[in-house]
Amino acid sequence: MNAPRAPLIGSFILGALALLVAGVLFFGGSALRNQRVPIISFFDASVAGLRVGAPVTFRGVPVGEVKSIGVRVNPRTGQSIIQVNMELVPRTLTVYGAPLPRDDELVSSLVHDGLTAQLVLQSFVTGLVSVELAFRPGERVLRFGDATLPEVPSVPGHFEALTKQLETIDIAAVLDTLQRTLTAAQPSLHQLPRVLTSFEHTLGTIDREVSASSASLQQTLGAARTLATNLDRESATTLAAMRQTLGKADATLDGAHELVDPHGHTAMQVRRAIDDLAATSARLRNLAERVDRDPSVLVRGR
Repeated sequence: MNAPRAPLIGSFILGALALLVAGVLFFGGSALRNQRVPIISFFDASVAGLRVGAPVTFRGVPVGEVKSIGVRVNPRTGQSIIQVNMELVPRTLTVYGAPLPRDDELVSSLVHDGLTAQLVLQSFVTGLVSVELAFRPGERVLRFGDATLPEVPSVPGHFEALTKQLETIDIAAVLDTLQRTLTAAQPSLHQLPRVLTSFEHTLGTIDREVSASSASLQQTLGAARTLATNLDRESATTLAAMRQTLGKADATLDGAHELVDPHGHTAMQVRRAIDDLAATSARLRNLAERVDRDPSVLVRGR
């Protein structure tokens, strides 16, 4: 009864092995094709939220993942530092204008150009943290310098930098200064109601003065409008009288011009009258001479 089952068992085992090989080739083919480069970074601050398998990104582009997280402790000093092991996929990186360095030189070349690692918050809701790689030349970095793997220096995260800035603030001194300031301001605070009352009184006075000035200004504007209306009316009357006067003056000038003109009618009449007076004067002078010679002429006539 057991003999017929042997071929079935053998075929089942061969099929399982075939499926296992196919699964390995299918799911691990990309990993085999994309060679991974191990790197390491050290952080002297908390890495809360960082998990194994967290993405390693370069400006938001996934280029690897976190493989392990550990702690290194110096037994002599008691100081500790966080060690984060990561793997990069160099096939996701392309260098333009130059050939891509070998895998063993890739990390050192990028670090030489300023590549650093920083912990960044993925989401405020989940609190998960990832590792962000970026070129930050000139920044102050943390380099442990004692690792068998290529090390990428780390820089403080945004929250870590803020925490360090807050740690440098002397809270006790700030509170003492604030207390002394409040103590010195207490007399001024007691006088504040009086100052506010005086300020309110001043505002009321200003309001009344503005109202009075507004009324006076309105009266002045009304008087100015009335004066402008009267001036307009008087100007019209004066202009009419001036036109009449100018007309009369024009007529008088025309008459004077006619009187003065030697060829005018008046001048001819005057000249005629003068000639007549001259002729009459000559006759009277002639008559006077005759009477003077012969008085009887007055009796005899001519």
